[in-house]
Amino acid sequence: MSDEALALLFSAVENGDQNCIDLLCNLALRNDNLGHRVEKFLFDLFSGKRSGSPDIDKKINQACLVLHQIANNDITKDNTEWKKLHAPSRLLYMAGSATTDLSKKIGIAHKIMGDQFAQTDQEQVGVENLWCSARMLSSDELAAATLGLVQESPLLSVNYPIGLIHPTTKENILRTQLLEKMAQSGLSENEVFLINTGDHWLICLFYKLA
Repeated sequence: MSDEALALLFSAVENGDQNCIDLLCNLALRNDNLGHRVEKFLFDLFSGKRSGSPDIDKKINQACLVLHQIANNDITKDNTEWKKLHAPSRLLYMAGSATTDLSKKIGIAHKIMGDQFAQTDQEQVGVENLWCSARMLSSDELAAATLGLVQESPLLSVNYPIGLIHPTTKENILRTQLLEKMAQSGLSENEVFLINTGDHWLICLFYKLA
């Protein structure tokens, strides 16, 4: 598909054209550059990162839900062309946001979250709040969001997010990590720690004075 044709489709979808939304959702199933590009475009519209018609999020997630239902019928459930609706993906997340069937929502949430590790009970993303805009970010999400910081700031050492106190041993994890870094490198770099206190994420920076 040419860039010109894709741009026309994108514009029609932004304006809420249901036929074009259905077409792009089908294109987003592709596991190639075009599929990933279309999937990201749809998700940006759905999440509000990109502006569109007032009800664009509902139109997109309903279209994704229809595809999810097709992907899980007896004929297509083992078809690799529907892979994105059987594994963590933007399409699967959007389909999950549309369904009102609790059992289906639970199944989709488990596919998205898998065995994601949580630093605290408060951080754990449960089935009931996976699609809640006010939920606490998980450590994996926060780590992914800080990758750009690492790439853009080579003088910073950004550590994987931690809980302040270990839930079982009650060990102060920050103190332990600092002692390990002091033993290894003498804290020669500026260190950034993302710390979960139970109710909040805090950013802690250790740096040397000139």
